[in-house]
Amino acid sequence: MKKVLAGLGLYAIPFLALAQGTGTLVSAVNTIGKIVNLIIPIVGAVLLVFFFYGVIGYVNAGGEDEKRTAARNTMIYAVIGMFVAFSIFGLIQLLQRSFGVGDTAGLTLPGQSGFFNF
Repeated sequence: MKKVLAGLGLYAIPFLALAQGTGTLVSAVNTIGKIVNLIIPIVGAVLLVFFFYGVIGYVNAGGEDEKRTAARNTMIYAVIGMFVAFSIFGLIQLLQRSFGVGDTAGLTLPGQSGFFNF
């Protein structure tokens, strides 16, 4: 069965070879920028919820020092996480503007016409 699947997999190699782009540094920065632009709002929302979880834990801790310390650490880690996430976002935006790929709405990429043309 493995030999049959390996043999059938060989037929997919031409499709993979035709699917490759030009592979420039600009396209790599553009791809990373698209991924970061999708992930940053999600990460920011999760870290904001994480921060408010720490605030609620701090308020509800009362006089217990261990719970207050744990909640304070949660808030500190959330703020550090937000700083790191938004710094990465800023760095990617800076790289995109440096390479001239900040706005890709009007960009037309050369492609192979066929079944896998997206």
